[in-house]
Amino acid sequence: MFRNILLDWSGTLAHDLPPVLKASNAIFRHFGRRELTLEEFRTHFRLPFSGFYAEFIPEATDEGLETLYERFFSGLNDEVELLPGAREFLDFCHATGRRTFLLSTIKTGHFEAQATRLGVRDAFEHAYTAIMDKREKIREILRERNLNPAETLFVGDMIHDIETARHGGVTGVAVLTGFDRIEKLATANPDIIVANLTVLRHLLS
Repeated sequence: MFRNILLDWSGTLAHDLPPVLKASNAIFRHFGRRELTLEEFRTHFRLPFSGFYAEFIPEATDEGLETLYERFFSGLNDEVELLPGAREFLDFCHATGRRTFLLSTIKTGHFEAQATRLGVRDAFEHAYTAIMDKREKIREILRERNLNPAETLFVGDMIHDIETARHGGVTGVAVLTGFDRIEKLATANPDIIVANLTVLRHLLS
């Protein structure tokens, strides 16, 4: 039985792709670059995000990008909503006694604002936010929280999430509700691919 659930936020629990694209294109405009279409963004965007921006804006520094993203996204938090089935999935984890954690690159202030407004802040035993490279964090979390990898899932919507699951020796679940399309996710060989969290909830039932 999977007793422990690690969850990504963006594209997994929260539908924030449109505002993230808006903020990213504001950064592109700031540096005099053309904006990306949604399909271009989904094709090229990757984590850690420094590699993505280095491809298009090599002169930008990580520190400068952090500052700009904070500025351009700060007014967009209210545009983020939960994905269909996300609230029910979190309720299911609570009802079945599963330990639930967040592992996300989202800035802490943005997560707190979004999760509080959406009424799911208390759904997590602990929220690990602002983690730029989740692969470097997952083993620490497993040790810190005494989680058995064989009983743990990491659920995410990007190749980086599946690589993180593999790095931690946990089962990697790819959901198709977020940033990476199935063609990209399949190259990472996730253990499970589901259309959304509703399907995963039924599988775990």
